[in-house]
Amino acid sequence: MADPHTSASNENKSTVGGGGEEKKDASPAGVCLQSRSSLVLPRPQRIYKVPPLLLADKEHVYHPRVLSLGPYHHGQPQFPRVEEFKTDILNRFVSADKDKAFFCNKILERIDRIRSYYEEGSTAKFNDEALAEMMLRDACFMLCHMEVKSDREYLPLGMSVTSFLYQDFYMLENQIPLWILRLLIGLKYGTNGKAALFSKLLSCMKLRDNGQTRIPWKDANEPPHLLAALRKILLFGPGQHVTELRSSSESMYKIASSSQFRSVMDLKAKGVHFRPSSSCLMDIRFHSNSFYGLLHLPIWYISNNTKVIFSNMIAYEMSAETATNCGVLSSVSFMKTLIENAKDVKELREKGILFSCLESDEEVVKVFKEINTFGMDYLSTFGDVKMRIEEYCSSKAKTWMADLINTYFRSPLPLIALVVGALLLCLEIIQVHYAIHPVKDN
Repeated sequence: MADPHTSASNENKSTVGGGGEEKKDASPAGVCLQSRSSLVLPRPQRIYKVPPLLLADKEHVYHPRVLSLGPYHHGQPQFPRVEEFKTDILNRFVSADKDKAFFCNKILERIDRIRSYYEEGSTAKFNDEALAEMMLRDACFMLCHMEVKSDREYLPLGMSVTSFLYQDFYMLENQIPLWILRLLIGLKYGTNGKAALFSKLLSCMKLRDNGQTRIPWKDANEPPHLLAALRKILLFGPGQHVTELRSSSESMYKIASSSQFRSVMDLKAKGVHFRPSSSCLMDIRFHSNSFYGLLHLPIWYISNNTKVIFSNMIAYEMSAETATNCGVLSSVSFMKTLIENAKDVKELREKGILFSCLESDEEVVKVFKEINTFGMDYLSTFGDVKMRIEEYCSSKAKTWMADLINTYFRSPLPLIALVVGALLLCLEIIQVHYAIHPVKDN
């Protein structure tokens, strides 16, 4: 392979020249490159960098520590150990009949499409062969990671490296086009069963999954990269119950300025009970009757990776020309409103809504507080839910029982006093009755 830092002038030899005329150079194995003009992707399908305003002293959240995927951080000095390991993975992936050159040539056929995925100028320092080899090495490493059954695979890297690998896989600036993974799976294993295998590989992104996650998109609407795929799987699962607010601007203002919609414990004091809904982050529902309310919330698995993964999904939603409903941002904002302290976490954990591998409930609170939503919240996303909660909390007729219990019976002493008082009252009534109507002696 050619030197990855070959100048952009060499790259241009195999691209379209001025005036719309296509120039073709001989490429390895006689591959004929297609016209760049027919392969340029719509801008929303590109892999963007994190907007500069979001970085603000949080490079460790958005910049990889041990693993580089794609061109944005390629060649930086902190990645040599994993780069050596990529070579071992690549050697295991190729075979005698389908060697490294075979896969590189297949990628070279689509090299212009790959360049169009990244921000303009970010791939200029890599010639076609170097970029193709980079994509092959990175894709093989990703496939290996998705198939790994044991941490022993990563023993040569050491725990200091492997502990950050999972986070680096889901950073916005550390992505390669998702279709390259499909391409390699098809080339290596054939078209039969390719969809099932790809679905199984993507299933590793969801905890408590049986390995058969149904891909929630058609080929034409395939996400551009792995981070976007994880976002789509989390947002658009089978349990999706999204209702958007279609009320007036007055209703929107009422929600935004409401002081009733507070933490888990505040809602519990108003008679709201909590139940798990599904693994779909958009599956948030609320209904009430005359005596209590019921709020269904999606199941959350909190780990050391949660902050990085969700911060990068939010950065993806906020990227230029990325058409999304900001579902992750809205879901995180909703949970940040509910979780103010460890008591809120404890309540949701006991209800089977929060599962955590962190040491304490305080650490879970810290994770949610550190996921930056930049003060933004799309009121229309869960507007209907928030409106129903607001109406319930504002209704004295529905919350009187909860208010009575929380005001007078928060400890057992008032309850004991009430029972004793009731018994004394009954005895007094009986005494008065027999004083007025004495029992006649037979």
